[in-house]
Amino acid sequence: MTNNVSQDFVFGTLATDALRLAQIRAARSGVAHAYRLEPADPRPGQPVTIEISLGPQVAADHVTCYYTTDGSEPRGARGVATEGYAIQLSRNGTVWDTLLWGYLEIWSGVLPAQPEGTLVRYRIEAWAVQQAESRWANEIVGVMGGARPANLEPYDEQLFAVPGQAPLWPIRRTGSYAYHVDEERVPDWLRDAVIYHVFIDRFDPGGGKPFATPPTPGGFYGGTLRGVTERLDYIEALGATCVWLSPLFPSPSHHGYDATDYSSVEPRVGSTEQLGALIAAAHARGIRVLLDYVVNHISSEHPAFQRAQANQHAAEAAWFTFTQWPGQYLSFFGVPELPQIDSDSPPARDYMIEHARYWLAQGVDGFRLDYANGPSHAFWSMFRAATRAARPGSVTLGEVVETAALQRTYQGRLDGCLDFLLLQALRQFFAFGAITARQFDTFLRRHLAFFAGDFVLPSFLDNHDMNRFLWVVGGDTRRLKLAALCQFTLPHPPIVYYGTEAGLSQVRDVRYADGSGHPEESRLPMPWGDAQNQELLDFYRRLARMRRAAAALWRGTRRTLVAGDISGLYVYSCADGTRQVVIALNNGSHPQHFAPPADQPYQLALASDAAIVFDGRSLTLPPFSGAAVIRVKG
Repeated sequence: MTNNVSQDFVFGTLATDALRLAQIRAARSGVAHAYRLEPADPRPGQPVTIEISLGPQVAADHVTCYYTTDGSEPRGARGVATEGYAIQLSRNGTVWDTLLWGYLEIWSGVLPAQPEGTLVRYRIEAWAVQQAESRWANEIVGVMGGARPANLEPYDEQLFAVPGQAPLWPIRRTGSYAYHVDEERVPDWLRDAVIYHVFIDRFDPGGGKPFATPPTPGGFYGGTLRGVTERLDYIEALGATCVWLSPLFPSPSHHGYDATDYSSVEPRVGSTEQLGALIAAAHARGIRVLLDYVVNHISSEHPAFQRAQANQHAAEAAWFTFTQWPGQYLSFFGVPELPQIDSDSPPARDYMIEHARYWLAQGVDGFRLDYANGPSHAFWSMFRAATRAARPGSVTLGEVVETAALQRTYQGRLDGCLDFLLLQALRQFFAFGAITARQFDTFLRRHLAFFAGDFVLPSFLDNHDMNRFLWVVGGDTRRLKLAALCQFTLPHPPIVYYGTEAGLSQVRDVRYADGSGHPEESRLPMPWGDAQNQELLDFYRRLARMRRAAAALWRGTRRTLVAGDISGLYVYSCADGTRQVVIALNNGSHPQHFAPPADQPYQLALASDAAIVFDGRSLTLPPFSGAAVIRVKG
C-alpha cells in the first residue's frame, strides 16, 4: 500500500463518532417524526399511518397533524385547522432511550387515502391543555457556533464539546413534510444503467487542445463540453449508458458546486448550445445525460444572496436563514461563501424547480442532487413530481451521506441515493483489508435486504471528494479489478468515476500532513492515448459488456457459496430463471481454488487475470484476482 494514505473520510454530517452521537441526541430530543410513514410511498387509495416520538423534556397531552391536499401550506393550532384539515394522533406507548437517559412517548395517526396526483403536505404539533406554548415536529437544518442562541428549543444542548473550540448549537426548522400520491416507479433504464461520472474541467479541453497547467490542482485545467462530446465514442466503447456531468452552471470555482446562476452554462466550459449538441450526440448513441444540481446552497456571489445581504426586506431575504442579518447566516458546513438555501421558502423553491424543468426541456434525462439531505422531504416530493411531469422517465438521484434508515425515507421522493454505505464496505474489504470476507458478506446481504423497495442505490469505488481507489492500494490494478468485478455484479447500477477505468490515480493524498482536506487531488486531468492503462481499460470494457448482456440477472437470486475469513476467498452466485453466474473473488495473498456446483457445466465469462485457470470444473485464482463463470445449459 502507498505510504501516507489517509483513512477514508466520507464528507457529511455523520462523518465522525462525535457527530453521529450529537445528531442522534439532537434529533430525538424534541418532537421527532423522522419521516415515519407506512407505506413510505403511498399509492392512490392507500391511507397513511404517521408516527412521532416526544423527547423526555417534551410534555404534551395532545398531538395534532394538520394537512392539506391542494398544495398549500397547512395551518392550525391547538387541534384546530385554519388551512386544510386536522387529525388527532393517539398515544401508542412509551420506550426507554438510554442515550437520552429518559423516556420517549410514541404517538401515531392515520391520514386518509387520496387520489392519484395529490400532494399531501402536513405539520405536526404537540401541545398540552395546561401550557400555552406548543412544540412542533422539526428538523435540524444546520449548526451555529458561539454562545447559546436565544431562540433554541429548551431541550437543545451543544452538539459536541471539543476542548479549545467553540460549541456548536443545532438550528431547527419546523418540519415541512409532504408526500405525493402517484403510481411512479423507478425507470427501468436507470436500473440497467452503467453510469460514467465526468468532471468537466478535468476531462478534455476539446479541439485537440492540451490541458492547462494551473499552479495547483484547485485551478482550471480547461475541460469543456465540446471535449466531452468529442469523447462520446470512448464513453460508448467503455459500455456506459449514462453520463453524469459535474456542475456546469456559472461559478467561480473549478468544481461548480457554488453556482451564481442556474439559467445558463459557465462560459469556461461551453454554452447552452454546446450542451444541446452533447445531449443530442449522446442520445444518438443511446446514452442518457444527468446534470449535477445543487439545491442546498449557492455561491455568495449569486445575485439573490447579494440582494438579501444588501436589503433585509428584499424578497430574496426569505431564501436564506439569517441568524443575525447581514453577516450571520446558515451556510454549507459553515463556509460563508456557500449560503444555505431555505428550500421551503416558496420563491426559492419555485426558482430551483423551474430551472430544473428548464434543463429537462433542453433534453437532459435527470439530476444527481448534491447534498440532498439538506432540502426538506417536502421539497423533494414536489421536485420529483414536477420534474417527472416535465419529462417522463427523468430521474432524481440524491447524495445523502446519512444513515440507511434516513436514506430509505427518500423512497417516493427520489429514485435513489448514491450508495455511500456500500462504498465504505467495498473499500474496507478490497482496498484497506479492514474487514473479512464474512463481515463483508454479512453487511452486503443485510444492506440489500434493507433496501428491497422501489429504490436504486448506484454503487461506486471512488469519487471527486475522496482518495481514488488506485491511490489507496498503491497502484495495484489487481485489487481495483477485483473490486470492480464485485461492483458490476451487484443488483444496483454501477458508477465509474472518470479515469478510474484507465488507471488514473493522484500525486498527493487528499488529506495533507497538517490535517487539511484537499479533494482536488483526486480530480487530476484525464489521461488519454498511450497514457492510459490499456489492459485495465480493456477489462472495464469487458466487464460492462458482461453486465449489459444479462442486465436482469444481477437483480436475481443471490446466494453466498464461500466467505473465507482466513483465505479471503469470497464466492457467490446470481440466478435468474435458467441462467446462473458464479463470481469467485480471491481477496487474499495466496492462490485459491474453487469448484462451482457440479449439476451442470460452466464456461469462463470473465477473468481479471490472465493467469486464472478454469478447466470447466475447477477455478484456480492467483492472489487478488477474480472470475465469473456462467452455467451452460446441458
